[in-house]
Amino acid sequence: MAGSFINASISASQGLSVSTEDLGDGIVVLRLQSRWTRVLGFDVTPFVVGDLLVDTGFAHARPLVLGMLEGREVSAICCTHNHEDHTGNCRAVSSRFSCPVYLHRAGALWSDGVGKLKPYRRLFWGAPEPYEAQEMPPIIVGRRARLKVIPTPGHSATHVSFFEPHTGTVFVGDLFIASGASGVMPQENPFALAASLRRVAALEPRRMLNGHGLDLTEPVERLLAKAEAVETAAVEACDLADRGKSARAITRRIFSKGVFKDTSLEVLTQGEFSRVNFVRAALRHRPRSV
Repeated sequence: MAGSFINASISASQGLSVSTEDLGDGIVVLRLQSRWTRVLGFDVTPFVVGDLLVDTGFAHARPLVLGMLEGREVSAICCTHNHEDHTGNCRAVSSRFSCPVYLHRAGALWSDGVGKLKPYRRLFWGAPEPYEAQEMPPIIVGRRARLKVIPTPGHSATHVSFFEPHTGTVFVGDLFIASGASGVMPQENPFALAASLRRVAALEPRRMLNGHGLDLTEPVERLLAKAEAVETAAVEACDLADRGKSARAITRRIFSKGVFKDTSLEVLTQGEFSRVNFVRAALRHRPRSV
């Protein structure tokens, strides 16, 4: 009883809620919301695909996630990448179902600031408990599902997408959040991101589900358009740098709209998420041909 009371108190203080929806084709989405996800304007969405779990959501929602998985079969956890809003409950779910946790480049589990979360990340998502990650195989085979692993670095070096060829569904994590070029975290690589978007488009998926509530049919055109926008902005940043422009000046030139929102996010995240990071990342990862 005491544990239930504490979990209920945590849920109330965070404004937490979770719901499930059967999307068909053996896919069930868990829609996780908190006070902060509503401020950001998007949910966090793990998926049950047959008996495979794609991502586990954020730590603050742990009791709700475990409750929603009660009575289901989970034979493996498949992480799109290592960030705490996607892996926050890996240890708890793995322990509950005695199943492995797969992560691409498992040795980079605590990279990208996950090992020492900035205050806003701890506030928004909570810290994931330490867990053992196994290296991601090329294909993950469950008893009732099978997912092909597509490496899609850019947002994170650990990032992959999962493709279910029979239904043409691709689970892209944070590869595609919104159209166009946008602010990024320091570790990101715009050129790798553009290549990853094209790699997924080449699969000709019929449906795309991301880790934050996007459900898009016939996504190829949108994937290619985003790849083009990201690469164009990155190349322009390099060109302007060659002309002696500073990173801030380049940012103002490329991203002329939404300055107030971008500045607010940069302050809130202590500089960890911003459009100037996009420019700096483009210069840092500049290909020799650009």
